[in-house]
Amino acid sequence: MEVILSQLNHITVVISNVIWPIFIPFLLLMGIYICAQVILNIRSLTTEKREFSIMHLIPQASVSLGAMMGTGIIIGFLSALSNLYVGGQVYVESVALWALIGSLVLIPISYCETLIAKIVNMDPRDYIEKFVSKGAAKIYVIALILLYVFAIGGVQFSGMDAIIITSLDKISGIKLTQMQQYLFVIIPIIFILFVVVLKNRQDIFIKSMVSMILVAAGAYFVFFGIFLIKTHIYVPAFIERMLIGFKNPVSMLFGIPLGLIFGMQRVIQIAEPGLGTLPLAAVKTNSSPRVAASISAIMTTFLVVISVLVTSYIASYGVDQNIISFTENSAQRLVSYFETVISVTGILGLAILFIFIILSGMTTLLGSYYLLSLSSKINIKNRNIMYLSMLLISGILSIFKFEILFNLLNILLFVATSLNIGALAMFVEFEWSKYKLNKNNKKQVA
Repeated sequence: MEVILSQLNHITVVISNVIWPIFIPFLLLMGIYICAQVILNIRSLTTEKREFSIMHLIPQASVSLGAMMGTGIIIGFLSALSNLYVGGQVYVESVALWALIGSLVLIPISYCETLIAKIVNMDPRDYIEKFVSKGAAKIYVIALILLYVFAIGGVQFSGMDAIIITSLDKISGIKLTQMQQYLFVIIPIIFILFVVVLKNRQDIFIKSMVSMILVAAGAYFVFFGIFLIKTHIYVPAFIERMLIGFKNPVSMLFGIPLGLIFGMQRVIQIAEPGLGTLPLAAVKTNSSPRVAASISAIMTTFLVVISVLVTSYIASYGVDQNIISFTENSAQRLVSYFETVISVTGILGLAILFIFIILSGMTTLLGSYYLLSLSSKINIKNRNIMYLSMLLISGILSIFKFEILFNLLNILLFVATSLNIGALAMFVEFEWSKYKLNKNNKKQVA
């Protein structure tokens, strides 16, 4: 089994390393074209301007933020920093700057995809089927379900496991083996999730996501404020290292900087621009197209700032203090990240991180079930079996072979994003004129 898993890991690494350098130029060019068309032509000719209200924000944010804001904002960027280090970049802080540059295209994409979904009043599965093909829509749904429930679900397990074992170690000196982590941490989490699902309480949980996420995000910002104040002397060194790495990039296929590739991968994973989940949540609301699109752009920007700046700064400080090593495996690297937090903020920082990771991890895992319900057309019994099966397997990989899980995540990101971006490009090139407003402000739909 170990040999099979090692071979699978090697295969996923090779596939990811080949497809992403090819995909990045396509994504940037298509993204710029889609955004230019939407902003210059489509937005004003197919939608009416509406006033923004906080009541529009709540239902859309509850689903989107709940499913998006998980432990990946830490694990994702730690992995990006590690991959950049393995690729030969010493000043890994540059990935933060590359990610922010990539976000100049990705954040407008989050606006445009939501606007388009609201204009055509279709979720991504339906508009991909209409603008590309029925086969492409099926592949998209499969990739999206595997991405959220299996791959991103495994990332949540990894984060929650790491914070729990760190807390046990620091507070009571208890250390768990990998098998004990799976049996006494992962299995109980899956049990709680499945009880919620079987009792059909996930809708109630989804509705409470906004308050839970606001508490988690507020606690996270408080914690980072404390960390930043106590380590303010390191800020100039962090900026300097980021600029040095940016000026001396390590390139991959076609000369594309590794920092740009890893940075954009993580932005798509964490904030999900171009992936189709933002319009999936927005199309179910009563918000106008422009309002829904603005909310998507705001949430994307919020998550990018949290994941890029906070995680990169703390990790950089940990490396400088010889607490974090990028040669460690993913689990130990995450534990070292928490130890960096403890070294500066003490048990208070650990407690805040514990609250954030547990709350955001649970909302993301339940949000993935909600997304599975929206995306698939299978009956409840088969849906529950599929959900439980994927959680059990991803839980195993999150403890014993996280690298495979993370490489699969990158591949699934590519599949889902490329199909969604392709459909959006088809719309702005060939279809949008069918949705123009007439003189009476009624849409002419072919």
